[in-house]
Amino acid sequence: MRAFFLATLCAGALFSTAAWSAVPDWFLLDQNSESSFFYDKSGGNKVREGVIQVRTRIVYSEEGRKEALKMLKGLPQSAVLHETLYSYEINCEEREGHLLAASHLDSTGNILKTSDLAAVTQWQYLPADTRMGLVLQQACQP
Repeated sequence: MRAFFLATLCAGALFSTAAWSAVPDWFLLDQNSESSFFYDKSGGNKVREGVIQVRTRIVYSEEGRKEALKMLKGLPQSAVLHETLYSYEINCEEREGHLLAASHLDSTGNILKTSDLAAVTQWQYLPADTRMGLVLQQACQP
């Protein structure tokens, strides 16, 4: 019970702000043999002028789950990874993104691992032909 409470608390801290709706509105942006990629259309949270915070979600296929587990540190190979939730800041005018956090969940929504990445990631250009480029196109529409 304590583990569930802590996992819920971590997820809430990662993905809750007063400006965002309580229920995400996941919109499928891209799909391939390894995963389906979603963007939360419920609205970006304005951080400052020209910069918004957005949420994305990757739901893994069996093939994608195996590949993701190879890259994740601190998660046992036997973990039943189902999806990963990401929080990003996007500078719409500069077409740049900054990864803030990631939470890896099983199929029942239990958090397997959460990482605060804001201090260890840099702003990067988001090309239009990438998944985050697709998010930028959706999130930065006037």
